[in-house]
Amino acid sequence: MTAYELEQEFSHFIEFGGVFDRPVRTFLVHYIHARLTGTGISSYQIQHLLQNQQSQYFAYLQKALDKILGFPLLQEVCANNEQLTQQIIQDVLKWMRQTDKKINSKNPYQNENDMFGAWSHKPTHLWVETWHVLINFLANTYTREELDKDFYAYRFKTLLSDKELLQKARQIIPSNVPAQEKSLLDILIDDLLAQWNALLTAKNLRYYMEEMEQEQEQFAELLHKKVEEFHKLMTLINPFVMEISNFWDLSRGLWKDKGFHVLEHYHRLLADEKSIQQLADLLGRMRQAQTEVEEEIFCQTVVQKQWQTNPHLRNEVAGLWESSDLCRVLPSELALLGHKETEPLFLQKYADKRLLTYQLQGKQLVPNDKISFTAHRREKRKEKGPFILCIDTSGSMEGLPSQIAKVLCFAMMKVAAKEHRKCYLISFSIGIKTINLLNIAENIDKIIDFLSMSFDGGTDITPALSEALNMLQTRDYKEADVMIVSDFVMFDINQHLLRRIEQEQARGTKFHSLTLSNKPNLQVIRQFDNYWVYDPQERNIMRLLWEDLKNLQ
Repeated sequence: MTAYELEQEFSHFIEFGGVFDRPVRTFLVHYIHARLTGTGISSYQIQHLLQNQQSQYFAYLQKALDKILGFPLLQEVCANNEQLTQQIIQDVLKWMRQTDKKINSKNPYQNENDMFGAWSHKPTHLWVETWHVLINFLANTYTREELDKDFYAYRFKTLLSDKELLQKARQIIPSNVPAQEKSLLDILIDDLLAQWNALLTAKNLRYYMEEMEQEQEQFAELLHKKVEEFHKLMTLINPFVMEISNFWDLSRGLWKDKGFHVLEHYHRLLADEKSIQQLADLLGRMRQAQTEVEEEIFCQTVVQKQWQTNPHLRNEVAGLWESSDLCRVLPSELALLGHKETEPLFLQKYADKRLLTYQLQGKQLVPNDKISFTAHRREKRKEKGPFILCIDTSGSMEGLPSQIAKVLCFAMMKVAAKEHRKCYLISFSIGIKTINLLNIAENIDKIIDFLSMSFDGGTDITPALSEALNMLQTRDYKEADVMIVSDFVMFDINQHLLRRIEQEQARGTKFHSLTLSNKPNLQVIRQFDNYWVYDPQERNIMRLLWEDLKNLQ
């Protein structure tokens, strides 16, 4: 990312960040980005920044950022991942804004800061009567070693004893009057304010540093734990996910340890089941992606210009005509005025607008828009189809059948993430629970809970089938295939649902069933387009299922 692109990405913070001034905010963005990506930042830029009036604050903040961003694993997860880098920069900038606001809100020196601002803008004529109030305040606030109040009190009394200077100092100078050279009194006031500002800035900085130290340690601890968590997740899912950065969310709490144990467990179970990928490929509409012809209509406008006559223009003589225009009357007509006998004739022709006059006109270029429409046809590949996965979580599925069902769910999650395919999980026993497996980043907790759950309760397939049929009416899943994974130890499907299933089958939707027992309700599984009854003890069950599905192509 170029410097310009970086500033555009974080322009809102640079312009309205609320901390420091604009040059410092700009540099912060570049500095954090450089630390995360390991590209470094020039010493010239640092030196230039340290000349800034807020350099003392930034110098300390730079140390805090170095501690926060110096975590080696942080740079590793950000490597070659600009999107994740930008997200972490946003988190750090947000922390800076919140921390700065928090520290300043409880600053014990805020009253003195406000007082300094008021005295800094006080005109000279008001100092004449009130300077001793500030001297008394400073005497009670700072030691003589820090600020020599006696010196300033003596200087004020000495200068104001000069009647001429006192009279001039008491004058109220209008704002529109040009500034004069500073008087000795103004110089004394500036010197006192500079001394006070230095002492106050030192106190503010010391307080800021102490508070920032505590805030920085808490944020660094959270960030580093989150990076470790993210790195573990990246190890488990990254080979199957193109946009692993979607899983980063600093505002989200840390996972419990069981989350990673569950993912690692099913990651190992899936390692030898390579046929899962092939199985998922076949579930998407049970056929290869088709070719569609797409036609696009383009509107084309051609601008042309033509010469057209305009009678209101007076560029050239176009002929003669009768009018009362004396400016363009012919000389032969004017000759009628030369004799008394013909003068009435001229007046009569003028009144009747029948004088022969020159006719003037002009030409101009007039644009003429010609609009045409053309059609372009192109071929495009249809995306691989979505699939709806219904998994039985009743008590009769406990044991190896539940393990097979969970492995299938974990595999589908990876396939959906890798290929950006829509996959909808419905788990059912008496009721149902649903998870959109395409949005893994948002639903990872639900997936872990599903993979961790114990299967119990009775079996009622009706709510699951109703939900699947409803999803088939949506735009995202109208071309989906449905896979039911169960032991099918259940009651018959009611007639209303059977009619809805038949309607969807007539539209081309395929319903598949995988039975993980040897005592299924045959009346139920015969309603599906394809069904498989396998002994859960059978090895390579997924490979066998894939081979059967492949033969259906």
